[in-house]
Amino acid sequence: MRKNFYFIMSLIFWLFMMVGFSDNWLTDIGQKSNFIAKFLIHAFFAFSWFTLLVFQTGLISKGNIRKHISLGIFGMVAFVGMFFTIGYIYLDRFLEIGHMVPLSKMVFSQYLFASVLIVIGFVKRKTNPVIHKSHIIIGSLFLIQPSVDRTIGKFFDEYFLFTFLLTYLILFILFIWYYKKVNWQLAVGFLIWSAGLINLLNSGDF
Repeated sequence: MRKNFYFIMSLIFWLFMMVGFSDNWLTDIGQKSNFIAKFLIHAFFAFSWFTLLVFQTGLISKGNIRKHISLGIFGMVAFVGMFFTIGYIYLDRFLEIGHMVPLSKMVFSQYLFASVLIVIGFVKRKTNPVIHKSHIIIGSLFLIQPSVDRTIGKFFDEYFLFTFLLTYLILFILFIWYYKKVNWQLAVGFLIWSAGLINLLNSGDF
């Protein structure tokens, strides 16, 4: 598993996304959100990002570096699109209701941190492959909570909090196992995630 760790984690992220949002593309395609442009555009870029992540890590696992590099520009475009569509969705909601609810604060703070990591990862793509891949995969970890939330809600809604905590515990442990330490990216991300979770629990909105 260690050899294909990045590919396996990318596939897990992709599955969370596909299952979590399966109502949008499979079971309830007539829902209102499927006809709102901001959600459709965001869905396109998010799907592109996580799908490319699977392809790119798969290419690296197979040693196909040249193809990986040639697809890099598409990954950058997908990320930029995802970054701005997420930002717009949260800004639009904030302007609509005048504040940010605890769950949105939790997810949005992770999005900001993830974006910093991924940008660093892209900047270092030619000079430091280790930073390039580690920052992008850890950044992607902190982008998946909406997918995780929706996936758990579909199957374990009655035990949501327990399953949510267990899921993230497993994800964090897998990363610690792979790196054989708690690196700063994972540590900072965990602190941001934990602060958001504590704020959410204290609000009673979980």
